[in-house]
Amino acid sequence: MLIKKLAMFVMAVLLLGACGSKADDKKEEAKPAATEEKTDDTKAVEADAEPKEEEKESAEKEDDGSVLNPYIAEDLGADVKVVYTNKNPGLKHAYSDKVTMEIDEYQIVHVSNMNESSKTNFDGEDEGYVLTYKMTLDNKSDEDVFYAGGVTLLADNGVDYIIPRQHLVDRDQWLKDESTKDASQYSKGKSFTGMNAHSMTKAQFEKLSSPTLRIDALWLNNDTSKRLGEDAVFKLPFNDKGAEKAAASGELYQDKMVTDNIADKEIFFENTEINETKEIDGVKITLNGVQYADVTPTDGHAERFSNFGDSGLVALTVKMTIENGSDTPFDKFLVDRKLTIDGDRGTMFNQGMLEPNYSGTSNPGDKDEFLTVFLFRKDEFDIFKKFDMQVGPLKDGNAKELFKEKSVTFELPVKK
Repeated sequence: MLIKKLAMFVMAVLLLGACGSKADDKKEEAKPAATEEKTDDTKAVEADAEPKEEEKESAEKEDDGSVLNPYIAEDLGADVKVVYTNKNPGLKHAYSDKVTMEIDEYQIVHVSNMNESSKTNFDGEDEGYVLTYKMTLDNKSDEDVFYAGGVTLLADNGVDYIIPRQHLVDRDQWLKDESTKDASQYSKGKSFTGMNAHSMTKAQFEKLSSPTLRIDALWLNNDTSKRLGEDAVFKLPFNDKGAEKAAASGELYQDKMVTDNIADKEIFFENTEINETKEIDGVKITLNGVQYADVTPTDGHAERFSNFGDSGLVALTVKMTIENGSDTPFDKFLVDRKLTIDGDRGTMFNQGMLEPNYSGTSNPGDKDEFLTVFLFRKDEFDIFKKFDMQVGPLKDGNAKELFKEKSVTFELPVKK
């Protein structure tokens, strides 16, 4: 009966994996660019040193409640009131070791008493909210990079998207490279700072605490197939509750339950410093660590987990690094991963739809991080004692098995 029960459970897992989810610009008289304000960390000086004049001005403005994006009032013909400001969010993403994107600061304002034509930004309502964020693209590499301004802001429920409204930012303060004619091009060895904005209705704003901002990956040589790094994913707390949620999220392995707001996770056991390495003919596979978490699906995704019953859910997320030290390329999407339970109790396959998107080829010399997710009913999980994760065989783009069909197996730590 137990084997039959496990078989039904594995089928439910596979069913879950199969059901995935997946302006007009107004040009007014040019405004001077907003002065970048310093935080406590950046404006500190020695006690006996005379602060620079710009540091004095920045310090005076730091706590004055000023509007980050005053163009909103003019564009909408609206009254604007600051609701929340974060001048030092500490959000930075590396597309490579020399190319980064950083959110320098962001602000939410309440808008009201606006022009009739401006109400289209807020579903026809006469009040709403606008999020503005200042972002810096720093290209210290020796190649030009390309970015088309692709951003999405996903609500806490994992379903609703908050619409970007770049026209609510003056053109002079858009993120752009003035030295090029290609609006997507950002020159090598330079840094660029600009702003973007999103509008929200009152009902949308009241349901947000820590939405997810995703900024598209860059590309090289004006060829979108030559992707540079992964999308930047940032949690933007809108209030104290959101700040707590974002802080907790930052400790989690960034699988899609986290980055796509599919579920909330609460870790009950982790070991993030395993760092055990095994090898397949020059390909080094390192088990970096594991996290076990209780899972609560967000409202927009609860139905996807309905086949798992009412006992609760447990997610196992495994982090590993694969370094291709061989002379043979292999396909990253086709890296097999499966879990053997209690030796001979059964086998479980990973939840690809809950993992980051792995695509393309791992060429000789490449090193990539992989997150692997396994999902359990809590009552089933409580009876399991031993997990062994097999990685491989590795395959080429035609799914042909490489390296004589070899694989490696890691015993994973388990603690209830």
